[in-house]
Amino acid sequence: MKSFRIYLFILGVLVAGQAAAQHKKTFQWIGGPTYVLQLGNFKILTDPMFSPKGDSAFMIKKHPSTGAANAYIRRLIAPAVFDTSKIDVLLVSHPHADHFDREARTALNKQLSVVAPAANTATIKEWGFAHVTGLKWGDTTVFKKGDETLRIIAVEAMHAKDDPLKTELGKGNGYIIEYTVNHKVYRVYWTGDTVWFDDMQQYTRYGKINLFIPDMGAVGSDGSIGRRGLNSPDCLKIIETLHPDVIAPVHHSTFSMYIEPIATLQQTLDATSYGKKLKIVPAGKVVVL
Repeated sequence: MKSFRIYLFILGVLVAGQAAAQHKKTFQWIGGPTYVLQLGNFKILTDPMFSPKGDSAFMIKKHPSTGAANAYIRRLIAPAVFDTSKIDVLLVSHPHADHFDREARTALNKQLSVVAPAANTATIKEWGFAHVTGLKWGDTTVFKKGDETLRIIAVEAMHAKDDPLKTELGKGNGYIIEYTVNHKVYRVYWTGDTVWFDDMQQYTRYGKINLFIPDMGAVGSDGSIGRRGLNSPDCLKIIETLHPDVIAPVHHSTFSMYIEPIATLQQTLDATSYGKKLKIVPAGKVVVL
């Protein structure tokens, strides 16, 4: 009888261990705005930028720093190698040239489930992707696998604060990503390309943010056209509003148009109680959440 009880105990430990492994959560930064988020059995790929390291990774209509037309942007760091199989969701904040490049459009499976801003669904379908769900701010889409649920909520991303740049850049999405298993919710907020705006204070209504993924870089902050994304003071405002458990920035260090070094965010947060919550993840490294 004692041996049988020991057997049951060991079996219970093994089953629990398998369940924990099955529901493991990981984060891998690929470079730029691109990362892979594994939430249990759901694998999410974001804003795919697969261009190689080089002087002409992509072209932008107007350089955010100099204003030069049709300017090429250098890729300083090659994209990290990652497993492109079994992607459940391709999550797109907006399809600008620095968020969805030609190499990704060629390489990715056109049968992927794509979630993107509603205004951009036609463009992404024109690129050959067959299954595109367009979300306006406040819209939700849900994926299920057994007892696991992935809920994606589109929230506002204000690419720039002032016109004419704000209108020129158009609307993009940020996302609240909720992963639920065994009645437990793990919640992620990815900003997309945005600046701070006061309505972000309303995002507390979504509940506790376990992982905060800000697009950094302060693009355009050194030019006369206007800043088109977060800098460290903006990011700190969001953090002080939402009090996330972990902060894992993306959209930094990779491309020549990123102006603010990621070390600036570290220095900013080190002067607060949030410094130890910041995880600056090297490209390619898989971090267990």
